[in-house]
Amino acid sequence: MKINVCHIGNREWLDFKADIAYGLLFALEELGHDVVMRINNFEQNRLNIIIGADFLAASEDTVRQIRGSTIDYAIFEVENFDGATINQRPNFPLSSYTSLVEGARFVITPYLANLSAYAGVCDAAKIRYARWGFYEQLRDPRIVRRKDFDFEALFFGLLKGSRAEKVDRLVNTHGRTVKILGRNDPLTVKDYFVATCKWGLNLSYGASEKFINPFRLYYMAANGMPILADPGADQDGYLGLCEVVGFEHLPARLDDAVIDADTLAERCRAHSLSQNLKAVL
Repeated sequence: MKINVCHIGNREWLDFKADIAYGLLFALEELGHDVVMRINNFEQNRLNIIIGADFLAASEDTVRQIRGSTIDYAIFEVENFDGATINQRPNFPLSSYTSLVEGARFVITPYLANLSAYAGVCDAAKIRYARWGFYEQLRDPRIVRRKDFDFEALFFGLLKGSRAEKVDRLVNTHGRTVKILGRNDPLTVKDYFVATCKWGLNLSYGASEKFINPFRLYYMAANGMPILADPGADQDGYLGLCEVVGFEHLPARLDDAVIDADTLAERCRAHSLSQNLKAVL
């Protein structure tokens, strides 16, 4: 099949979603498909798999043009859709978004939590679940994990909900040995801290959390970084990559030895992204 992985959004957003876009590209190539990747551009003679349909929906004129054309497309939705909004955004253009969904050949989501919401706005047969997983190109040979680490732990991502309070507690107990990377930090420094921090962190942000972000977890695990996590909503089983402890025990666990590399690699490779996608294409 000829496929275009079509990323919608500016360059900054592509940086944040690079593991997703390239994951689809490499996994689909592994399955034998003819795959290209375009930024904000559709291909007329290919199935266009859209990453960023929520951004596309912001322009009703663009959605009308797509719906009125012969463009063949599917949606790969990595955000939380609750039937009314994406990620609880105020004034979300729901009618425009659902129009895109209705015109898609199918919608793929890596979250079981999204399935019932989509079934409420379109034909349930159109919605397909593909668990995220490992692909070989996630491993970066430039990331060489040290035996003696400079730092105890790394968290990167948005400090929303209860995460900010949790991070403050970890910084209070471990000081500057806990590194926090946010949206305004250069992405390239992330690789350095994966090499020099003992643990990666996954922190639940509270009761509104519907699923675990697997992209952060697979990036860390594929590059040899063991992950400490507190419990969270996880129908998909992504926390299986982690050592899960109640947050009250997590600061003390930072001081313990990490799991061995072979166990981590076995967990990481247990789910192949290409095979998971093969089941839905």
